[in-house]
Parts: sequence; structure tokens; C-alpha cells
Amino acid sequence: MAGDTFSTKFKERAGVVTSDPPLGAPRRTAFLPEIQALRALAVTAVVVYHLWPQVLPAGFTGVDVFFVISGFLITSHMISERERTGRFRLVAFFARRVRRILPAATTVILVTGLVSVLVLPELRWADLTRHGTASLVYLQNWVLAADAVDYLTEGSGASPFRHFWSLSVEEQFYIVWPLLFLLVSAGAWSHRRRRAAVVLILGVLSAASLWVSVSMTSAGDPTAYFVSQSRFWELGMGGLLAAAARPTLRPRVAAVVGTSGTAVIVAGMFLVSAGSFPGVAALVPTTGAVLVIWSARSTQSTYLRTMASAAPVQWLGGISYSLYLWHWPLLVWAPYVVPGAPRLIQDTGVLAASLVLATLSRRLVETPFQRTVAPKAPPGAVVAFALVTTLVSVAVLQVPAAAAGRRADERDTATAAMIADPPPGLGAGSVSEGSYSAFVAGYPVVLPAPQDARSELPEGADGRCKSAMDSATTPRCTFGDDAETTIALVGDSHMEQYLPAFQVIADQHDVRVLTYFHSSCPFSQAQRASDAERDGACLKANDETLASLLAEDVDLVVTSNRTQVAFVDSAEVPGPVEGFVRAWDSLRSAGLPVVVLADNPLMLPDDATSECVLEHLDGPEACERSRAEAMPTDHQIAAAHLADVDLVDTAPWFCTSDTCPAVVGSVLVYRDEQHLTPAYTRTLVPRLWDSVSPYVTG
Repeated sequence: MAGDTFSTKFKERAGVVTSDPPLGAPRRTAFLPEIQALRALAVTAVVVYHLWPQVLPAGFTGVDVFFVISGFLITSHMISERERTGRFRLVAFFARRVRRILPAATTVILVTGLVSVLVLPELRWADLTRHGTASLVYLQNWVLAADAVDYLTEGSGASPFRHFWSLSVEEQFYIVWPLLFLLVSAGAWSHRRRRAAVVLILGVLSAASLWVSVSMTSAGDPTAYFVSQSRFWELGMGGLLAAAARPTLRPRVAAVVGTSGTAVIVAGMFLVSAGSFPGVAALVPTTGAVLVIWSARSTQSTYLRTMASAAPVQWLGGISYSLYLWHWPLLVWAPYVVPGAPRLIQDTGVLAASLVLATLSRRLVETPFQRTVAPKAPPGAVVAFALVTTLVSVAVLQVPAAAAGRRADERDTATAAMIADPPPGLGAGSVSEGSYSAFVAGYPVVLPAPQDARSELPEGADGRCKSAMDSATTPRCTFGDDAETTIALVGDSHMEQYLPAFQVIADQHDVRVLTYFHSSCPFSQAQRASDAERDGACLKANDETLASLLAEDVDLVVTSNRTQVAFVDSAEVPGPVEGFVRAWDSLRSAGLPVVVLADNPLMLPDDATSECVLEHLDGPEACERSRAEAMPTDHQIAAAHLADVDLVDTAPWFCTSDTCPAVVGSVLVYRDEQHLTPAYTRTLVPRLWDSVSPYVTG
């Protein structure tokens, strides 16, 4: 039989369910080739989805199949050990997990971190350290959740460690569930009662986790994809199957059940909607996996077993773990290693390289450690070795961030020297409606370096002078010496970005600057749609800001806001234009003049502009965007005309009549898609002073 042929070769890596007799009796092992086949199917789905999502639009469900397999196998092993030996050894359990998971995972993490420094742009090095460290300690799912990453929509800037989120969920389950099992196994119960207790505890845990998953998914929370509490139930389903009494399905019924389970899994890979995942939709792949394993435990004589035992299927299942580990970083590296190559060539190369590396990793890393090295060591020594290895690996992964920091310090010194003694035409001095120059004559450099753009923030951006989105208050900060003239800067981050320039104005013209900055909260009586989900925190904060402004001795209010966002469409609140008009009228009626800075251009998403400039340092003109695409619809423009306030057209500060460049006068204009670099705003001082000086000078 094919199953007998491959059981010896693959049972240590595949689905091995032990049913152990008393100590001293021969050990009986039931090899389930269907589990290895499930692994092959699951990893194929994930890899194809990542390479060609149009071919398998819901291939991400392969991860859910892995979850069920893992829950089933570890619960089977724990129950078997308790019933065979009369106890469950927690340290030995962790040692087995170390032997199984740590060698390949640590190898891939270290190689990924170090190779990424050579392959990826420097602006991503700091994140390599953060995500690599999180992967080493199996907290990557929580880091991705904190970063508000959307797994199903994230683009080219994805971390090469992103796929470690699923291993993190599994490892966290491997901590929680064995501890609970240890409590159950401590009692002097019969095997039947102990299994019943296991089913009860794991059933409650799984039901609660499923409820959390459905609730978070229904609320549209993207973190539901990553967080452990919304995923534990999937491993729990496998565990419940292992804890239940062995079913007695007839061969024909088992064949139908197994075939149906396979069909459900495959159908789900095409039909499951990404927008409703995980939630109830995750029951499709998990139920399918349970049916296949249930069938496999019932009989050894189905045609499904014959197909599952085929050599190619067992081989692919055998390398599935390493294949999962290697394919994703290779996919992230490909555009940088072979830039300009057709996508099909890149993806085919990634697939081939992944299979080769997975095979080598299986033979040279996984198998030797499991069979030769670790089995000879006591469980405690294996766990201690794992802890030491993890600590050393964490230290090694500090290299990318340290290298990025050292280079950033060197560039900061050069930037400070250039800005202290600026050449004519630096920054905004090199752009007009007619044309622009990317570089100042004699200075063919870009400052700040694109690698550092994301970290270039205005003073006070650490939270001291700008409140969070969900805050119902707005901090008030003061810059400049006490002076007779006071300018108040009011708005969201699109006003905050001008603070470096106004700090220069405060020093040069003896002006005091007050700031009222609130993240994602335009100074308006209209309501952003996102604020409606935060109990109107922004509207409350704006009311407080207005009261503070009216109580202050302010000579001028300058405001700017991002307006290309969704506002609440309701008769109960004003629309976006009317909302600005009402806010500004409240100031003008109190005798406070208002100057409105029209919104700045929007460039490529996230870090794409910085990456483009980094790739085209000798010709950043390649990174410009057409003015028609870049200039947002700005409700402030229409509102300024209705409110009869002074509107400053900022477009000539950033764009020609046709294009909006990324680099002007040797200065990088944008630190991300929509915010300016402090270096560039400082070059706007003359233009800003021209706009506000009529209100603050005699």
C-alpha cells in the first residue's frame, strides 16, 4: 500500500497520532497521510494566493486549515501522553515544540533580516528590526494589529516578516492550552471523565473565541484577522476533534465525509469573501479540515487515503512548513532583486526558489535537529537552548535599526550644515507656476534623505502638542518669547506640518505662536465620518478650542486642514463647506481675522514617494505627480469665499502649472503621502510671512 510505503519516511513530519499502550508495551502509531495532504493543500493555497491572487482569491484560508491541524495534533499528543504515562510533562511538551518549530523559524528570521538590509530600501530597515524581533518572540500578530495592517489589502510595503503572524497565534495557543490541560490532567479522574473535562474547557474557550471573531469581523475591525482571541477557536476545533471519542464511520461513509471536507476546503478558496473574514466565514475551511481528519481517523481503506499517500503529495506536505516560511520574504524581495522584470517572471522565480530553499531547509535544518541533535538532550536543556538562541537572535536583529540610525545621524549633520547656510534657491525657492528645479546648482543631493523622511516630524508631534484622534480635548502649546503679537495655528496635522516655519517666524519677527493641533480633526463644525464612530470627540474638542481662542489675546488665526475625507451627510450637522464657514464666522464675529492655507497636494500612498526618490536620486523628476491628480478637492476654498476670509493659494508653493514634484531645490517635499517634511516647510518662511504679516505688523 502507498500509505505503508510513505509512513516511515514522513510520519515524524506528518500527521502522526499516537495511541500508546501502557509503559513497557510496544508503541502503536497511526499514521494519517491525509494530514500531510491537508498541509500540502493548505500551503499550496497560501503560496498561490500570494503569487497569483486572481487565480485563488481566497487562498488565505489555507492558514485556517493549518490551525485545525495544529490544534488536533498537539491535543492528541497531550492526551496520549497523559493516558500512557499517567502525567503530562509541560517542559517536555515545550521541548517538542522547540524541536519542531524553532530551528527553521529562527533560520528564516535571521536570514530574512540580514538579506533585507542588502535588498530593501534603507527607509525600511528600522521596521525590519521591530518586525523581526516580534517574530522571534512570536508576537508578530499583535504588532501587525497595532500597526492597523490590513492583511487582505496591504500592498508592496508589506513586512517580509508578516507571515509570522500565524505562527505567533499558534505559539500563543501552545502556551494557553497546555497550561489549562495541565490543570485538568492533575486530577485523579478516569480517562473518560478527563476527556469530558478537556472537551468542556476547550469547547468554552473555542466558543468564546468564535464569538469574539464574529463580533470583531461584523464591526469591520481589521485587527480581527491577526489577534489571538479571534483565532484560538480554529485551533480549538482541531483539539475538540482529538479529545472526542474515536468515531466509527463505515468505510463508505468515511469516504464521503473526507471527500466532502476536501470539497468544502477547495470551494472556500474560491468563494469565501475577504470582507467577512475570519468570523463565520472561517467556519468553511475549518469545518472542511475537521471532516477530512475525522474521515482519516475512522478507516484506512478509502480512495482518499490512496490519493493522499501519493509521493508528490507527501513530499509537498513534508516541506510545507519551510515552504510557508521562505516564500513570503522571497516575494517581498523580488521587485528589488529583479526590478523591471515581468511580474510572471518574478513570481515564477519566487516559486522555484521557495521550493528549493524549503527542500534544503527541511533536509539540513529541520530533520537533523529533530532526529539527531535535540532528542539526545533533556527537555529542560532544549528549552534553555531555545531561550538563549532567541536572545542571541534578537541581538543580531538589532543590526538593521542600528545601521539605519548611524547613517541617519551622519545625514542629519550634513542636513543641519546645509540648512544653517542655505544656498540660493534651496527648497521652495526653486518652484514657480512656470517651472521647478529638482536641485540647487552645485548641490545634487536630497535633504532630508528619503530614508529618514518618515521620522521627520514637527516639534511636539510626540503627543505633547497634538491630541489623539479619539480625544475630546486639544492641547494648547506656546512657541516663541512673550511678545505683543500672537498668531494661533489651528487645525489637524496639515496645519501642524507648518509649525517649523512658524517657529522661525516667531524668532525672526518677535511673534508668539499658539498651537491647537488635533489629529484627524479639521477645525470645523462639520463632522468627519470617522469622528461619528468616536462619539463626536472632534466636535467636542473644536468647541473647547473655539472657547480658548476667544479667551486669548490673539491677533490672527491661521488654519489649514485635510478636507479630502468623508464627512457626515446628515441634516443634523452642517456639510463640509458650511462647517468651515460656521467655525470661521465664530472667530470673525469676535473680531479675530482668519487666514486659511489651502490644502497641499497628495502624493503616492505611504512611503511610495520616498522609495521612488531613493531609487531615482540622480533624477527625482521621475517621482513627480500630475497636478490634476495631486491637488485634492478642498472644501476650504469654497468656504473661504463664502466666509469672506483671506485664502492663501498654496499650490504654487509645491507645483508648477502641470506637475507636483517630490524634490524641489534639493529638498524632499513630502515625508509620506500627504505631509510635508519640516525641512521643506522651513523654506516656505518667506511666503508664509508674506501671507500673515499684513495682520500682525503696523
